[in-house]
Amino acid sequence: MSTLISSRSPNTEEVREPGLVEPESGDDVQLSENDAQAILLFEEAIEKESHGKMADAVEKYRSAFRLNDQVDLLYRNEKVPHNIHKLKQKHGKNTARRIDEAALKDMDVDKLIESYEHIEAQAFDPSNPSHIHDGLTIKFSGLGLDNHEEIADVSPVSPLMNMSAFIWEQILEILLITSPQSWFNFSITCRHNAFLGFGNKAIWRKLCFLVYTRQVYQENEEYVQNLTLEDRLEVQDSDLPIPNNQHLVVPQYNNSWKYMLRQRPFIKFDGCYISVVNYYSEGGKGEFSSSWSNPVRTITYFRYLRFYPDGTCVKVLSVEDPKNIVPYLSKHTESGLIPSTPESVTKDSQKIYTGKWTISSSGEITIEIANGSVPYYRFFYHLQVKPLGGIYRHNKLAWANYYAIRKRMSDNDDREGEITNFSLKKEKAFKFSRVRSYSVDN
Repeated sequence: MSTLISSRSPNTEEVREPGLVEPESGDDVQLSENDAQAILLFEEAIEKESHGKMADAVEKYRSAFRLNDQVDLLYRNEKVPHNIHKLKQKHGKNTARRIDEAALKDMDVDKLIESYEHIEAQAFDPSNPSHIHDGLTIKFSGLGLDNHEEIADVSPVSPLMNMSAFIWEQILEILLITSPQSWFNFSITCRHNAFLGFGNKAIWRKLCFLVYTRQVYQENEEYVQNLTLEDRLEVQDSDLPIPNNQHLVVPQYNNSWKYMLRQRPFIKFDGCYISVVNYYSEGGKGEFSSSWSNPVRTITYFRYLRFYPDGTCVKVLSVEDPKNIVPYLSKHTESGLIPSTPESVTKDSQKIYTGKWTISSSGEITIEIANGSVPYYRFFYHLQVKPLGGIYRHNKLAWANYYAIRKRMSDNDDREGEITNFSLKKEKAFKFSRVRSYSVDN
């Protein structure tokens, strides 16, 4: 398996994908009306599939292949090279090159960043032979992954780079709070900045305090609940099973703040978690149908979860696409309904339900929704924090258990406490999606 990495190559030959012929500038390949319509339907199918609407996607794919049974090859030959050509016109000679994924995994990134400690930022000088082989700009080709040397086309170094590392450390800590994405973008601009952003222990310590002090730990909640009211007022942070003072926790992770972030699970607040569920349902034949088989349709629905550091969370179960739900997924949404609800969708399916959440030290999330879609049920979700694809750590919530406990509805209710377990056969894991408009509390 290989990975695509973008690089800028002003003086080297462009790399093309095997089997692709890129159109020259100004070329306009004429397609028949039938083929153009097939490609359009194929693109619409791709869009539907990316949003999890498999039934609509299958219908579009079928329509496209009816018009041209090789529409997938037609799309690859006609649209993909054209899109690459447009990107090059916009961004310069950016080429997609493949690197060895095995070599990338074997690389010791920590040691690589540590080697940048004493590097000073300077502008690239193409006339300086040492810059060609030992340039200070970060370049994937210089990491020895593909035996290919290319130097990035960079602007002159800003005078700001002459500021001391201490000042940059303060600036980066502010960025961690106000704009984490800006901290990351700054840190990947060059080797000098890579060490400032990724090689500084103070930065990782700040991240740990920002992340873990906002978690609501189940062990702490249970400990406090077992105390008397008087003892609760006197409890100290160091008395808690999982203290807020991260200096008391980091020894469990080899005294490494970075290692703690990698290994210790946590919930994210700058986005939401989405589960896309697709399953097939067999329908009935028409009254005068002569078909040998029953029609089958694909059912698609979405589960949405958003967490807050005060221990509350919101949940929505809907057939609507994320673009219609995510902007309103908030505990502050008036009336608790998604405003964009179409008339064809029932109000109950668009309602925002509020609940409570906790996380255990092992990464198990417990969500309790006391007032859900069924009045006499208290719903419980048990999810496990896991990595997504082995790269994005703590980005997935996998199902562990899903059940409801019956409430007491009357004085003579003898069914109070009954547990109803729900099947997880069709359910899919939640995947985290960052939402720029979300803040921690709003």
